[in-house]
Amino acid sequence: MTILSDFAPPRDRRLLKGLMGRSFERLGGAVRDLHGIEQIGYWRGLAQVTRGTTLLSRLVGWFFHFPPAGFYPRMSVTVLRDRVGEVWMRGFGGHDIKTRLLPTAPGARIVRESFGLVEFDLKTGVKDGALTLDVVGMRTLGIPTPRLLWPHLRAEETQEDGWFRFDIRIDLPWRAPLIHYLGWLEGSAAAAKRMI
Repeated sequence: MTILSDFAPPRDRRLLKGLMGRSFERLGGAVRDLHGIEQIGYWRGLAQVTRGTTLLSRLVGWFFHFPPAGFYPRMSVTVLRDRVGEVWMRGFGGHDIKTRLLPTAPGARIVRESFGLVEFDLKTGVKDGALTLDVVGMRTLGIPTPRLLWPHLRAEETQEDGWFRFDIRIDLPWRAPLIHYLGWLEGSAAAAKRMI
């Protein structure tokens, strides 16, 4: 006996494309390339990091393994897709941030980013070819966190002269700076061509 669902087209394996639908195609080419991996991708570039200086900012930064303030000429991003979602490993010298991106409902345009004990729901948007992300939910140990405790996120990923450019700023709920990292990345194949 054949079930009709057997003939349904498979959902796009690319995480953000599956969540964002047609709006994914409005992103710049470098942004689509980075978020369009089906198995594994590797990018490298450079980044500038600034950090909040209050005691609480430093404690929260330590909890999330944020890198110290400074210039990182050898920043890297590795993305590995598995059956659940994507594992993102961001390397800032000897300081690594590892998170997992998980899908939510198709068409909701919301991706879930897990830092282990803490998860954030991030609404995706497109502005002038750039990917924007806004916090629309937070859970700690699986329990919804009151909105007044959510961080303020300003995140934009765009294409600049063929490079993938990211500009991520996170503030504590009362707008005290937590971390701001800005940088440029290119895929390993493009980097190899540039070195020849």
